[in-house]
Amino acid sequence: MLKRGNDSTRFTSDFNRMLKIVILNSLGFFFIGFLIPIIARYNMAASAIQISLIISFQVLGRTISGTITGFLTDRLKSRKKLVLLGSIGRGISYFIIYIAIILNSLILLGIGTFTLGFLAGVFWVPFNTLIAEKSNKDNRSEAYGKRNSANAIGQMIGGLIGFLLLMILGLFTDNPFLLYASIPMFGIANFFAGFKFNREVDESIKFYEPSDNLTNLIIKDNKEKHPKLAGSMILGSFFLMSVLFLSSINGSIAKPFLNIFVIETIESNIQLVTWAYLPAGIVSTLLAPKLGKLVDKFRPAIGITITSILGALVTWLLINSANIWVFTLLLLVDLTIMISSGLIFQNLLSRISLKNRGKILGSGEFFQFIGAFIGPLLGGIVWDFIGPSFPFIISIFVELSLIPLYLVVVYYLIPHLAETYAIKKE
Repeated sequence: MLKRGNDSTRFTSDFNRMLKIVILNSLGFFFIGFLIPIIARYNMAASAIQISLIISFQVLGRTISGTITGFLTDRLKSRKKLVLLGSIGRGISYFIIYIAIILNSLILLGIGTFTLGFLAGVFWVPFNTLIAEKSNKDNRSEAYGKRNSANAIGQMIGGLIGFLLLMILGLFTDNPFLLYASIPMFGIANFFAGFKFNREVDESIKFYEPSDNLTNLIIKDNKEKHPKLAGSMILGSFFLMSVLFLSSINGSIAKPFLNIFVIETIESNIQLVTWAYLPAGIVSTLLAPKLGKLVDKFRPAIGITITSILGALVTWLLINSANIWVFTLLLLVDLTIMISSGLIFQNLLSRISLKNRGKILGSGEFFQFIGAFIGPLLGGIVWDFIGPSFPFIISIFVELSLIPLYLVVVYYLIPHLAETYAIKKE
């Protein structure tokens, strides 16, 4: 169907409806993600390796479901049904995590996080495919930036609700059934968001670009006439997946332990650490769509080079900061860099093929989440046996290694994309 909407040169008419639903779906994610390592560490006496296993189980769930859902997304007539299923499943996972906290069960907490990860894959792969179909290819990073912004807005709203309830109720009781009552509320919000999405979003509305079909046919013909072209795309795709894998290790090796690192080395007041995290999340939320516009204007190789070098520098500064507010400022910069890097990769994946977009996005998620599964495990082992700073040090070297690998991707893959960049080709 032809493009529609107030800004018909960029997005379809129901694009904004999808973003509002993302906010509802994301309410509990920051609150849960912040609390799980702390509760596991200080309430359940978990080691760093046990914490890493809990986080990795969540990633493992998403790895499995993301790969399967990638193929289902291209085969099923209705992607909305997958989004509905994923949304309901995420809601159920919040109830499992809530029960685990009440019972103080580390095993049940692992089951809850695995369920959350598995159903998140079912939700996000078809959702990201619809985002690609409902946006102009020259504004694709902006589209994913708006999605990230909506996701972060939901997380910040949910975080404020969850932590305010936790602190207020903590003045009167220490009963976990009451203290963490916001978690089942977030689960119910996921149920509501899934049904709202299924009812309001019209998946037949797509952003139509006359050049798309022509470009795809040219690529198909070139593959038949020039086998080397197909070989270049396969090699380029292999290196792209390697970059996604390493990038994911870099992003996850230290992340599960960041708040624990702050509590144990910078600031012992957990409430102060909580409020130090929120400004970084809120500001990065506001920056996400603007970053998307900026990323759309950059050559991909330049973007990755800049974000990798800056990311390594900021990580080194983070672990050497002695003040909680300096840490907050650095965290803001770090989140901004992570968002920019993620938008570049998401944009590139969505351009490789039009017909098999769901499979490619699913495959990209597979390599990303395999890396995110290995990262926390490696970080937990290094933390327990070498020292708390070493997960961050390893992250610095991994981030710098992305630059030469991505240059190979630029050479072999980018010139042959189904949707080419509007900027000068690499």
